[in-house]
Amino acid sequence: MRLRAIVLPVLGSVLSLTLLAAPVGAADEPVEPDPMAGAPAIGTCAAMDWDDVMGETATQDVDCERRHTTEVVGVGQLPDDLSWDQRRKVGKAVVAGCAPAWESVTTDDHLLYRRSAYEKFWFMPSQEQREAGARWFRCDLARVKGKQLMSTTGAGLPEVTERRMKRSVQRCMTKDFYGTVCKNKRRLVAWRSKSSFWLSVPAKDSRAEKKVRRVALDRCPEKVRTASFAWSWFTDKNRRWVVVCYEKF
Repeated sequence: MRLRAIVLPVLGSVLSLTLLAAPVGAADEPVEPDPMAGAPAIGTCAAMDWDDVMGETATQDVDCERRHTTEVVGVGQLPDDLSWDQRRKVGKAVVAGCAPAWESVTTDDHLLYRRSAYEKFWFMPSQEQREAGARWFRCDLARVKGKQLMSTTGAGLPEVTERRMKRSVQRCMTKDFYGTVCKNKRRLVAWRSKSSFWLSVPAKDSRAEKKVRRVALDRCPEKVRTASFAWSWFTDKNRRWVVVCYEKF
C-alpha cells in the first residue's frame, strides 16, 4: 500500500508525519470451499459411450444442439456426514437423492420404467474437484440403442407415459437380444416390450435366473399378442426382479 505523508509547520520547523495502515488481510479468516463448485446445470448434455458412463466422473460436456447421449436431470449435494471414500453409503445416498429427478422423466412406476429404454447414471466430481472440497453429484439419463447409447440433438427428454409410449422411448430388443429404443432400423429390431411384472426372488439366489426363466415361460404368453415372445429381467434396489415380456415386432 502506498504511504501518504502529511507535512505540517511546527514552530518554524517542518515535521513529517507518516500515516501507517494495518496490513490488509492479516486477520482474514480462511475461505470455506464451495461444495457445489464445478457442478453442471440441469439440462447439461454430454457425448458419452458405455465405457464413459461406467466411470465415476462424467466426460466433457457438449452443447445440447450437438449430438449427445446423456442429459443431466438433477444435481444434488452429498450429506454432511458422508465422505467420498464411503462408496457404498455414498451410492445409496446418491441414488436416493437422484430418484426424484430421474422419476420426473421415467415416473416412479418401476414396472413402466423398465418398459422404456432409459437407463439411469450418476457421477461425482473429478478427483481434483473432490480434493478442493466439491461435494455435488449429477443425475443423468440416457437411452439404449443396441450396443450403444442413443445419440440425439436438442435439449429435453421425452417422458415415460403409460399410453402410447413413444417409439423413441419404448424399449425393444434387437435380434441378438440387446435392449434398444424401438425407433431403430427396422431390420435390427425383433421384439417390442408389452408388459412387465414383479418377481420376488432374492437376487443373490444362485438359481435366480432359472426361476425367472421358468416364471417368464409361464406368464409371458398371456401378456403378449403374438405366438412368439421373449423376456428380459432387471433387479431393483430391494433385490426384487422386474420381468419384461416382449412380443414379436
